[in-house]
Amino acid sequence: MSAASDSAGEGGSPTLPGFLRDPIGLTQRRWKWMVATLALGLTATALFARTLELAYLSTATVLVTSQRISEEFFRPTVESDQLEKVSAILGEIMSRQNLAALIEKYGLYPDKQDADPVSMEDKITQLRTATEIRPDTTHGAVRPGSAAVVYAISVYLDSAQGAAIVANDLAGSFIDTHLKMRSRQARLTTEFLRRELAQVEEDLAKQESAITTFKQQYRGELPGELQTNISRLDRLQMQRQSLALQIAEAETRMTTIATTAPDAQSPQERLKNLRARYQELAAIYTPEHPSVVAAERQMAALEKEVAETPQESAAPGSPASTIGELRRQLAATVAEFEDLDRRVASTPKRQEELAALEQRAEILRESHREFLRKVSQAELAEAVESAQQGERATILDKAVPPSHPDNSPLKYIVVGIIASVLLAAGIGVLLELVDAVVVSDTEIEQRYQLPVLGSIARIR
Repeated sequence: MSAASDSAGEGGSPTLPGFLRDPIGLTQRRWKWMVATLALGLTATALFARTLELAYLSTATVLVTSQRISEEFFRPTVESDQLEKVSAILGEIMSRQNLAALIEKYGLYPDKQDADPVSMEDKITQLRTATEIRPDTTHGAVRPGSAAVVYAISVYLDSAQGAAIVANDLAGSFIDTHLKMRSRQARLTTEFLRRELAQVEEDLAKQESAITTFKQQYRGELPGELQTNISRLDRLQMQRQSLALQIAEAETRMTTIATTAPDAQSPQERLKNLRARYQELAAIYTPEHPSVVAAERQMAALEKEVAETPQESAAPGSPASTIGELRRQLAATVAEFEDLDRRVASTPKRQEELAALEQRAEILRESHREFLRKVSQAELAEAVESAQQGERATILDKAVPPSHPDNSPLKYIVVGIIASVLLAAGIGVLLELVDAVVVSDTEIEQRYQLPVLGSIARIR
């Protein structure tokens, strides 16, 4: 053992193994295993670097800006929730149909000659894994939630040109999908509002037709005719009273005329009076009584006269004619009065029914005005979206073919060399731990509890 080792043992830490304080000796003792491990690691690194499939990363950036026209002039009908919008766009451009079209269009993931063919589902899965779309907050790009947002579309492929082409294609799909989605949403909103407007117009027309039918059906019972009906009732009441008074006066005059001038009576009236007289006599005397017999002869003669005389209506201007006419007028007046009184009594009910119909119509008119305003606003918003003056997505930077692969073999070689060296050193240390070697007098004293009498220098 050397003096240098001795002094190191005396001044060094007693807990540190001796072989770690003598790396040169460790290397000399375990160099075969260490070289073999190092050679194995370097060989594995070389094989990995040789068989490594290069992957190129190409990125395109898309800028999404808010609408260019102030909302003071119109209110957009398209929601601008960034998360929902981007999720919908990603769902469409990363769909199976779109990715399959990209794979067939650019011939991605071709089948190898000595390998089994890869199914389209596996190719789609690989392309999805190799594609990343995220908000780009680097290099001063605006953050999500602001008026303008930048999205980075990155694609990993084994071809630099292919990665750039696919990234630009996806960026174009992002732009087209964003525009179509907003235009479609604006169009669907406008169509929905137009359908609702048409429905409200139809309901309003039906309601107004129902009001018209109601007014025609209950004409004379409507609230607007109440005062007129009441005035007519007053006039009919006065007319009824006047007619009743005229009838009474006419009957009085007729009775007076019949009493003072019985010959002026008509045969029918005289027959009527004679029959009444006969009934009185028959109730008092027997049928053989001369008065009863005379009344019978008079009745027979008068009945014969009435039968031979054509029955005519009362002469115009006669009391009977006047009374008949007055009675007809009174009956018509009473019928009209009762009908008008019934209508007046029904007016409160009709007023409630009409008020309910008109209230419903007013609600529909208000809805119609509101939908007219909304349809006009939606049509303006649709026109703005069609002119791309609303929220807009544009390609900020196109993807370019990268000059170096993202997984450079040099990087893996450096990492493999460092890992091989560390593994070789670890093997040496492991062997020293398994087969320990005493390298200093301090280790002898600690292990065997015996004093060291002396030591010699390292022999070179």
